[in-house]
Amino acid sequence: MTELYLIRHGETEWNRAGLWQGHEDSPLTENGVEQAECLGERFAKEGIRFDAIYTSDLGRSHNTCKLLVEPLGQLDEIQIDIGLRERALGPLQGLTFEQIQEQFPDDAELHASGDPHYAPEGGESWADTFARSSAALRKIARRHDGQKVLAVSHGGVIGMALRDALGLNLLPPRRFQLPNTALNIFNYQDHNWNLRTWGDTAHLKNVTVLDEVVK
Repeated sequence: MTELYLIRHGETEWNRAGLWQGHEDSPLTENGVEQAECLGERFAKEGIRFDAIYTSDLGRSHNTCKLLVEPLGQLDEIQIDIGLRERALGPLQGLTFEQIQEQFPDDAELHASGDPHYAPEGGESWADTFARSSAALRKIARRHDGQKVLAVSHGGVIGMALRDALGLNLLPPRRFQLPNTALNIFNYQDHNWNLRTWGDTAHLKNVTVLDEVVK
């Protein structure tokens, strides 16, 4: 069995501004840095160490990962996996949903429809993102059978992981929260995921936690 700690990056400037990030990037806010530091301190206090550490190559994820593992003395063990990237959103990246409605009304309507096969020009559909990210996570899990693994990624990827574990269809709208740096733990055994912990933010008692749809 592989024990996977799957963490969303800390809050970013674009999260706070309500901008869609996709494969574009923005720095962590001071609050986002504190979120990551709090989870890293929690790992250290609980004596948690990882046999393998992965992160998306996007800066918000990579920087969060470094903050998480620095208290553990495992900075030099971080590995990049581009399969953990957020969903690519093409020309919609860097815009608020209101701006998308104004500039790309057809995309706004298709996005709102929940069609898992809709992809903006040059971007990915949710079906694409599910296939890419689930393959990446399953590959990591098989590679580290019997080990404890940390993977830092993005809201869209983590949402797809939950749907994969619970056998949820991609069509229904998201009815679960994805707080920044919440603790999510999955076990992988016999080619299947089992959800052990979801959305644990006990380490963020004194830190602001936003829950928004922006990736």
